[in-house]
Amino acid sequence: MPIDGKYETWKPGMPWQKAIDDIAFIKELAQEMGGAERIKRQHEGGRYTIRERIDKMVDTGSFLEAGPLVGATEYDEHGNLVEFLPGAYVMGLAEIDGRPVAIGGDDFTISGGSPHNVHKHQRQFIQPLAVQYGIPYIQLVEGVGHSSKSDEAAGHMGLPSGELWWRGVELLTKVPVAAGIMGSVAGAPAAFALMSHFTVMVKGKSQIFPSGPPVVERAIGEKLDKEALGGAKMHVHESGQVDNEAESEEDAFEQIKQFISYLPNTTADTAPRLETGDSPERRPEELLHIIPPNRRHGYDPRKLIRLVVDNGEFFEMRRGWATALITGFARLDGYSVGVIGNDPYKLGGAMDGPAADKYAHFVDLCDAFNLPVVIFLDMPGFMLGSHAERKATMRRGIRALIASAEAQVPKVEFNVRKAYGVAADAPHSLGHPHGVNLRFGWPAGEWGGIPIEGGVAAAYKREILNAPDPDKHREMIEERLLNLRSPFRAAHKGDVVDLIDPRDTRRLACKFVKLAQPMLAKLAQRPKRAVRP
Repeated sequence: MPIDGKYETWKPGMPWQKAIDDIAFIKELAQEMGGAERIKRQHEGGRYTIRERIDKMVDTGSFLEAGPLVGATEYDEHGNLVEFLPGAYVMGLAEIDGRPVAIGGDDFTISGGSPHNVHKHQRQFIQPLAVQYGIPYIQLVEGVGHSSKSDEAAGHMGLPSGELWWRGVELLTKVPVAAGIMGSVAGAPAAFALMSHFTVMVKGKSQIFPSGPPVVERAIGEKLDKEALGGAKMHVHESGQVDNEAESEEDAFEQIKQFISYLPNTTADTAPRLETGDSPERRPEELLHIIPPNRRHGYDPRKLIRLVVDNGEFFEMRRGWATALITGFARLDGYSVGVIGNDPYKLGGAMDGPAADKYAHFVDLCDAFNLPVVIFLDMPGFMLGSHAERKATMRRGIRALIASAEAQVPKVEFNVRKAYGVAADAPHSLGHPHGVNLRFGWPAGEWGGIPIEGGVAAAYKREILNAPDPDKHREMIEERLLNLRSPFRAAHKGDVVDLIDPRDTRRLACKFVKLAQPMLAKLAQRPKRAVRP
């Protein structure tokens, strides 16, 4: 933005107060961002500016900005500043609920948040700072990436060097990274956003894609608006590319706060215990009757989880995608845990391809941040049929099994109902050759290599076909084998640590998590790899 030509800039030999005044003056210019008209346009679009976002998210007065004087400048022949364009990335240190964080975000009022000139170097400061200080990194993204105008200004089209990305990978191995997708995001900013452990976008206000509608139409002739191409419906509910959807920017800020609250500052730490006021000895009476006696009837799996965890507080990730599987964070006796469950109302709780991907990613995340995993298992096996085969369900399921086997954090599993086949074995996979994970059975529990109904139809096919009444003969065999499904038989054989009263689930889970803490402290010292999005 141009500056009054009569303004005289501090030069060596002038009083120090003049230098201090100039520092304040340029910082005031930076606060104006892209100017009143562009700020107004941002507000008319229903979005906050980056400075407003940071102010609303962090503790009042805690933001310490880094690089407030950074920007594109022009000086006249007398050494006076005549033009100053602030950097398009605002960043610094702050606190959230008293916890230090590194935070930064694109200023969409300046060149659409597109990094250019000195602006592209700003992000390369805050990311190493988060790693060095060992604090979570939060990015609030609203930028359109590379601009053809910058190529014209440079006089050539440069080949990307790839140097931007290794810092992002290093971040993922060291500290929690969360991203709010706050508006239209394309190109490099979109990639930065997805290089996170948690992503959230605002319903109807946020979109994310490699390139926007004009580029898509020019490249392949497909005409779509921004929302259809990369909105929440596409990426939260269909592709699963983004973890969560928020109803507003404030909701997005709150979800990011909740996410980081469950994680330690670094992958070399364990999450601190909080006093929640919920007794580990609490015995929820409703757990006794939450599973219907009729195994064909469903139940509310999230209610089950909320009855067990501290104060019923459960932060769910990816609820809108791969809905047969439930993943999220909670606390037990004040300790952070990862929680996995199944939704019997979605594909009967079966593992399809997306659910396998969701499972593998979540287990990797818990393992990276040294969180024990509590599993409420009701899984009839892999999803069946030609559609499931076409989507490589079993191959993706094996990836989930491998992720579970590689995860060294302890797991406790409650077989609340069904547990059949390879898919159901993934949660119980041991993290190392001598690992021992706990498995408890509920009275409603049933498990095996294959459900009786399907197993009888396959194993007794010839006998059934040769019977005078095939349907009646099949039913007779199924009835004969039903007793084998009794959880008491499994308990007699040692398939479970114990067959328990469902009301004791919370007490046992709390005891498990407390006992796991010394092991988690040792696991925290392992080398870590990046959690793949």
